Amino acid sequence: MSEPPGSQDSTDPSSPLSGGIAGIERAFLRLTFWQTLLSLAGVFTGAVALYAALNESQAVREQTAASVWPYAQLMINDTDNGEQARFALSIENVGVGPARMRGARLRVDGQVLHSWEAVSQHVLGEVAQVGVDFGRSSVGRRVIAPGESIIAFQTTNRPLALAMQQAVYEGRTSLEYCYCSIFEHCWTSGLGASDGDEPSAVEQCPDYGVDAFRD
Repeated sequence: MSEPPGSQDSTDPSSPLSGGIAGIERAFLRLTFWQTLLSLAGVFTGAVALYAALNESQAVREQTAASVWPYAQLMINDTDNGEQARFALSIENVGVGPARMRGARLRVDGQVLHSWEAVSQHVLGEVAQVGVDFGRSSVGRRVIAPGESIIAFQTTNRPLALAMQQAVYEGRTSLEYCYCSIFEHCWTSGLGASDGDEPSAVEQCPDYGVDAFRD
């Protein structure tokens, strides 16, 4: 059967129509390649931007945390001129943010003691009266503002002051306390700590339980 005049077989490689279809296919393949390449480039660019944003966010969080970083430092003030003596133990926040005190544990001669009355009686060997022989201030479960100092214990009773000095400087006393920032970053520190005067970062403050110092 003869083909109508002017008609061409598109499957014929020599046909102009076949060449046009092949050209379209090649153009489509090129377009698909560049679209795929641009999509991959977009994914890569997005991943880089996300990584940069996460790093920047982490840096901002660290900077914010550092701007409210507390540093609750134990201070000892004592004197003895042969006639009069004084002993005072305080906690001073020398950081830039508030220190939220979360508990403490105190041992003297390996024995857990829960109050300054018990401490005074232990080192002195006799009962000492609060408000007469020594003064105290509670530092547990309170907030110490930047630059604020809380005197936890002080005495001008010479026998008691000397007894407290000996208990501390002979290494018989161990006081550990824990505090946190407003972002719940927490540290332990104290007297007789294994790492010296430097606070140790902890996930959360320990539960001292029945060993907790109550004053």
